[in-house]
Amino acid sequence: MYGMVLPQFIDADRFSAVFTTEELLAQAEIPIVVKKVEKGECLFLAEERHRFTYHVVSGVVRLYLTSREGVEKTLFYHTADTQFGFQGFKRNRLTRSTAVAATDCELLAMDSDDLLLFCNRHTDYYLAYIEYLFQIMNSQTEEIANLSFENGVRRLAGLLYSLAVSDGCAILYTIDELASIIGTHRNTVTNSLSHLRSKGYVAKQLRPIVVEDLAGLRRYLDEE
Repeated sequence: MYGMVLPQFIDADRFSAVFTTEELLAQAEIPIVVKKVEKGECLFLAEERHRFTYHVVSGVVRLYLTSREGVEKTLFYHTADTQFGFQGFKRNRLTRSTAVAATDCELLAMDSDDLLLFCNRHTDYYLAYIEYLFQIMNSQTEEIANLSFENGVRRLAGLLYSLAVSDGCAILYTIDELASIIGTHRNTVTNSLSHLRSKGYVAKQLRPIVVEDLAGLRRYLDEE
């Protein structure tokens, strides 16, 4: 499920890694703490003062926001050889999002003071981090711009189209996960699925969700 490539997935192939796992473990200037966390374990909460930056060795970490109404919006899924948790670069060290292990994970934790000291000694790493963060910001900006022009049904149709590789493809995400990815309520996803089923784009069965007419979904998305 988590091997699927979505705009929210931050991976080392699409985003230039500042460090590889091997490089981090081989260097001696930044103290490293190896953390093994289980699926569902929270690493930090939004609006928390948190001093660690994390490097993903294995597994997937989900970063998300929660609205006042309790709706969750996934920001990113961080995969192997990527980093997250850059609040240490701010003076107040307040986090903006919540980070939870989406799978069992192995992480390398770096204290922000140690990381900043390292960057002060090696200023080229400051530039590498700036470039890395801009890549992530640009990805999120593009997604926000796309979502702002689409309603719930079209957003879900676009997501299903991006996930399906052929007719009859099963979508292994839950209703809640789909709602989180497109930033809406589960009721919106349920109603949108009903609409897409009535058009014949999605199979009538409830579980799993199966895209039945991929070409039809494409035509639907191309409509004005």
